[in-house]
Amino acid sequence: MRTKNELSLEKLKAVRKKIQDEKIPLATKLSGLERDVIEKRRVVERLQRLRDNKTVGLNSLKKEVDGRKNEVQFLSTLSNDFLANLESRLHVSEIDRYQQQLTKIKSVLDGEENEQAKMLSRLELFNLSLSRTQELLGGTQFSGQALDDNGKVCQGSFVLSGPLAYFKEKDGTLVGLTQSGRDLKPRIFPLEGAKATALKNFFSLEQGSEGTLHIDPTLGDAVKVAAAEDTIWEHVQKGGTWAYPIVIAAILAVLISLFKYFQLSKISDPRAASVSDIIRLVNEGEQEAALKRAKNLKGPFSTMFSAGIQCSNEGKKMVDEAMYEELLATQPKLESYLPIIQVTAATAPLMGLLGTVTGMIKTFKQITLFGTGDAKSLSEGISEALITTELGLIAAIPSLVLYAILSRKSKAILSEMERLSSLFLNALTKKKEKADPEKDSNENGSTDTKETD
Repeated sequence: MRTKNELSLEKLKAVRKKIQDEKIPLATKLSGLERDVIEKRRVVERLQRLRDNKTVGLNSLKKEVDGRKNEVQFLSTLSNDFLANLESRLHVSEIDRYQQQLTKIKSVLDGEENEQAKMLSRLELFNLSLSRTQELLGGTQFSGQALDDNGKVCQGSFVLSGPLAYFKEKDGTLVGLTQSGRDLKPRIFPLEGAKATALKNFFSLEQGSEGTLHIDPTLGDAVKVAAAEDTIWEHVQKGGTWAYPIVIAAILAVLISLFKYFQLSKISDPRAASVSDIIRLVNEGEQEAALKRAKNLKGPFSTMFSAGIQCSNEGKKMVDEAMYEELLATQPKLESYLPIIQVTAATAPLMGLLGTVTGMIKTFKQITLFGTGDAKSLSEGISEALITTELGLIAAIPSLVLYAILSRKSKAILSEMERLSSLFLNALTKKKEKADPEKDSNENGSTDTKETD
């Protein structure tokens, strides 16, 4: 009888054999499953790569689309700026010619049309600008309207060559350069003489022919400067209310200065020989002859010497007082009207300053009402302020100089009168003292007594 251990060993052996028999198919099956797993993993990896590639491609496409959108937006902004620059650079004579096309392009660009229509409008704008540039480089002629000096509309034709523009009226009576301004039509700066004839001949040339054009190198700036030049009266009018009293005061000062200059110029200093003759005749007792000689002198010298001669027999003091009285009477006559010139010289700058303040007040009112956007609305008050200051200085400086000249001239005449009166008095006294010293001493004594009393 077998033991328990033997039965267990047999059972273990049977189990091991069973395991051995089942191991090979299981290993084969496991290997197959592993191969399937590897294949599945490869498929998964391939699908992941495809998915990743699709994601990267989609992102790239999105970036490319965004880039294209930015380019389109940039082109849109650039085309709007180009359109604005083209409109600003158009000569005023070309506005009617291109206005319809530009309005159509602008309506498409600002409208709700699709991007394709807008891109076609941008191409049309570019072609329009290119054709215009080619025409300007070679010169072009077209019909249009312009304004003459009186603002009348004239029908005719234009010639544009680069930045230069010329106009000829239909009947040929008016030709000239054109200038842009605030008007909707160009203004004509007419030419005359040989220049007008040459320009008329140029307009009548056939295509392909050659002609001569007069060129304005300043591109219209010289014409604008010439048109902006004011007359004296227009310049004064721009100064406002306070310009008129300044001008009136200046004119009055000039007229008075001319009058006083001619008045003082007629007064010439007596010759030394004439004064010596008068003194000699007086000392010799020939008063009538001395008076006759004195009346031949000019201006206040005649009256002064006449008064001294008439009092020559009454002593030194009477002669001195008589001649000094004439000198005092002459002084207001010589200095008459000079204070008006002096007042003009003093008040003209003050009136100019007052006009400056008035103009600046007007300017600040314009700023309060309309802001600082419109420079033209501000220029009126500023020009008024500056012009009144200018006129005040123009009136004051010459008035001050004229007053100094005339005042010096009048003082020179008074000084000469005073010198000659002293000369006459001293010469007369010496002669009288030699002729009758007793009488002079009595007169001096009586005069001293009178002064003491």
